[in-house]
Amino acid sequence: MAFRDFLDGPDGGQMMEPRQHPEQRQGSLAESTWSHERITVTAVSWSAFLVLLLTALIVVIAQIAATGPVGVSHIVRSESGSGSAVFTVGKPPSVTAEAAFVYDPGLNLTYYSKNANMELPQASCTKVMTALLAVERGNLDEVVTIGKDAQALVRPDSSYMGVTAGEKLTLVDLLYGLILPSGNDAAVAIADAVSGNVPAFVTLMNQRAEQLGLTRTHFMNPHGLGEPNHYTTAHDLAVLAAAAMQYPILVKIASTKEYKIPKTSTHKAYDLMTGDDLIPGARSPYPGAIGVKPGYTGDAGFCQAFAAIRFGHLIVGAVLNEPSWQVRITDMRGLLNWGFEQEAIPPAPPPIPWSYPTPET
Repeated sequence: MAFRDFLDGPDGGQMMEPRQHPEQRQGSLAESTWSHERITVTAVSWSAFLVLLLTALIVVIAQIAATGPVGVSHIVRSESGSGSAVFTVGKPPSVTAEAAFVYDPGLNLTYYSKNANMELPQASCTKVMTALLAVERGNLDEVVTIGKDAQALVRPDSSYMGVTAGEKLTLVDLLYGLILPSGNDAAVAIADAVSGNVPAFVTLMNQRAEQLGLTRTHFMNPHGLGEPNHYTTAHDLAVLAAAAMQYPILVKIASTKEYKIPKTSTHKAYDLMTGDDLIPGARSPYPGAIGVKPGYTGDAGFCQAFAAIRFGHLIVGAVLNEPSWQVRITDMRGLLNWGFEQEAIPPAPPPIPWSYPTPET
């Protein structure tokens, strides 16, 4: 170190670092600048990586939220007019019905659609709307006096509860008579109780259908006996059934095998049996089945709105114009299994007739 370097210290005589040659200072500056740039580039790179990672995470979360439970795969196609996306995993079942529709109303995902917007007669599935309006517009504890118009439908070519003019029954008892034995007489008695007469009640039926978005449904009576301009679609019927199953009293009624009304001073005794093949205790009980309503006429064939809850998942569907009740059972079980499979729920075991499957929670 030069003597000058010592003397020129800032404190006079304190040692200081040797002075650097200009080229050395330039080299040090370049090295410092390169290090700073490297740190800056590294920071930018990590920032970009974190942004990309966050973006990917958001996309994955959005897909999971849109898809629903584990087991649902990918969008296959849009369901024209259904208002929901169609999702499938695996091969769908073969369905004989002229029209069919199955979906999860909670997720608004369609799992099966065959001629779902074809307008067809629905027979006694009409009574789903009758029951819905009875709950929404009526007082279930109201005592209803049976009119002659209701008794007129107690005849061999009609399904009936068996009411007699002048009898007095509660509206809830009439609902059991409407759903279980598919009483056309009960349908008229309910219409009279809620709206005063059948035409006024039919007007309510069509207004409610419009509110529910059932654009391809039209009613002419509250029971479903064949009449021109009385029709629905598999899609609309399933949506209607889902709306009805929001009411616990209708779930209770639709999933009841037998209902007895004891004789009183105002009416005879009734022993009402269901025609639903899927509910507990029926011919082909399906785990978690809660109804909804079967139907049959020569024009409509065998049809049904159906629903089941398994492990907290609700699947709702409809089939129209089946050739027999046996084929209807096969189609409904296959469609329910298919719907639940989309939500990672295994198929139901083979049915044991007249048994009561253990609820799956």
